[in-house]
Amino acid sequence: MLSQKNILILTSKTGGGHISLAEALHDVLKEDMQSDDRESEQDTKGEKAPAISIVDPQPGLFQQHYRLVSRYALWLWAAEFQFFDAPRRALLAHRIFARLVRRQLNALLDTVKPDLILTTYPFLTYEVMRVLERRSSTAPLVSLFSDANGVHASWLTERRVTAAFATTHENYEQALATGFAPERLHLVGWPVRAQFSQAFQSGRDAQTEKLIQLNLAANRFTVFLQGGSEGAAHVERTIENVLAARAVQGDLQVILATGTNRALHERYKNMHNLATLSYTKEIATYMAAADVIMGKAGPNMLFESVMLGKPFIATAYIPGQEQANLPFIQRHGLGWVALQSVDQYSLLNTLIHNPDQLSAMAATINTYRQWNIEANKRIVPLIRSLILSAVAM
Repeated sequence: MLSQKNILILTSKTGGGHISLAEALHDVLKEDMQSDDRESEQDTKGEKAPAISIVDPQPGLFQQHYRLVSRYALWLWAAEFQFFDAPRRALLAHRIFARLVRRQLNALLDTVKPDLILTTYPFLTYEVMRVLERRSSTAPLVSLFSDANGVHASWLTERRVTAAFATTHENYEQALATGFAPERLHLVGWPVRAQFSQAFQSGRDAQTEKLIQLNLAANRFTVFLQGGSEGAAHVERTIENVLAARAVQGDLQVILATGTNRALHERYKNMHNLATLSYTKEIATYMAAADVIMGKAGPNMLFESVMLGKPFIATAYIPGQEQANLPFIQRHGLGWVALQSVDQYSLLNTLIHNPDQLSAMAATINTYRQWNIEANKRIVPLIRSLILSAVAM
């Protein structure tokens, strides 16, 4: 039974996106497996709950590098991303990285003894496969693509994973075109943490209560503004652009998610019509209280907004890595792109005084939301099938 299996989810702390995806997978597996176990309680009585571990096996140096370049040298991050976004260079990077993490991966596999491995990070695909081969392990390896509008070349190097989970139609077609076997490739949608589905179901009364808790007005147009806990993509610029829109400021209030950025929190904590929000794991209810979500065009925040039924306004992006998400937002009608201060002012002014535009966007968001929910339902049956097939070998 699945309740006796160990599932290992590998991720990376280079930004919150890979971690959010890992946590979303954890929630999907935990909820559905526990539901299955309750339905077959007589057969599983006395068995353990499924062990689902989330681990970043990389040395801490990689996280420190990301923090520095995302805050102070985005040009360098963009250059690195684009340089390795080619098949041969991606393979070279994988070969180097495989040597750097081999010892950590072996130690982790010795400890966890996983029955199945999921990875939300491209540089834990080829690397893990090489370790599994040396160990003659039959544990299935599943990769989950973490780019929305097509994936980086590093995701496409290791095509012999047991299964590849495509999160959008775009990266599904890309993987097929680059040689992934159709029987190994599965379109499963973008998994989002359970708290977002729960917040969506909580209703308007809960959203009003959250605004009052933040000392904000219950009937004023509300923006949830997020830019990255480490100050990535220069969120300060966007904040100033929004607050400088004096013509609409009286009709506008902001929930500013400062995360772990204490300087940002201190700078804005006493501003009128603005509530600062320090780092919290339970962020969905705060996002649900807003009319729109603004921030850098990271795919996880975008899909979290979708699952809340909220339009997303992309105000910045990490060059190279997130730029492709801008046309994705526009193509699927998930929100707007407003990179310049004049565009942000104009858009907010329009949305405040013409609510029909919000309603129209909400309709296209709901269409994508429903598709994503249905696609996510494929994840657990696929995982179950992969584990059972491995056991039968």
